[in-house]
Amino acid sequence: MSKKFRKLIGLLLSSSLVLGMVGCSASGEGEGDNTIAFIPPTMVSSFYEQTIAGAKDKANELGYTVSTTAPQKEDDYEGLLKCVEDAITKGAKAIALCTTDDKTMAIAVEKANAANIPVVLFNTLSEVEGVNVYSYVGYDQRKAGASVAEYLGTEYKDTKFKVGILEGLPGVFTENREGGFLDEVNKYSNIEVVAKQAANWEREKGMNVATNMYQANNKINMFYGLSDEMALGAAQACSSLGLKDVITIGIDGNPNTLSDIKSGVCTASVYTNPYEIGAQTIVDCDKAIKGESIENKLHEIPTVIVDKNNVDEYIK
Repeated sequence: MSKKFRKLIGLLLSSSLVLGMVGCSASGEGEGDNTIAFIPPTMVSSFYEQTIAGAKDKANELGYTVSTTAPQKEDDYEGLLKCVEDAITKGAKAIALCTTDDKTMAIAVEKANAANIPVVLFNTLSEVEGVNVYSYVGYDQRKAGASVAEYLGTEYKDTKFKVGILEGLPGVFTENREGGFLDEVNKYSNIEVVAKQAANWEREKGMNVATNMYQANNKINMFYGLSDEMALGAAQACSSLGLKDVITIGIDGNPNTLSDIKSGVCTASVYTNPYEIGAQTIVDCDKAIKGESIENKLHEIPTVIVDKNNVDEYIK
């Protein structure tokens, strides 16, 4: 075998190893004896960037190291389980976890339970049956969805709305954010949902879905995105279509969304305080590591609708 051929084989093997690791990407410090594994569904969302920031600041305060890993995409559930398995192998003291898929959540917690590593689930208050979760930290997603309908029914009570809903990936997040909205809509005669379609939590897909929705029904004058990214995609679609009076509302309250509300790009967002969610998650991990018992496993973070009238209070 020639030297050139052996070198080529070596390069190919190295490339295959790199490609094999793309399911779970890492950010921040490495593992250690005092490490909390913080695993969001992905790290490309501004919402999860804020939760990570809150987690790291609180961890520094309490004397922990945060190791952050996540799949490349929110629907890479096998990648998320690989992140959990890596955290277990490296001896994390606790695992903070979030995924939009109920079954993956249960499997991930089961793996941590088997390793006797405490688990705190963040950005959710929906309890997982059949496994041991120390606590849940997040906002009430049904309430958040309901607050969007209430906002439309009260702040815009003289406007008749034809609503297009941009859904996320199938799972409890979509069910709650959409279900809360649909339940509350029944109280207001000025709101009618005329279209629903998945945009998978992505801005670009949100733009394409909103464009298609409007082209199929040009009576739509409000887009409700179940996340900020999808709502901002809908706002971009409205701009491209030359629409100036269409309302766009999302859920998250991310910094870039708040800036866009101030500049008039989008209308409003449900501010969920992701930084506080991340910080409180670490507080609960600390209690779990120390073996402290808690009376209430559900740690709810309050939400508020932010629009042009109060956005300056939330821009940091």
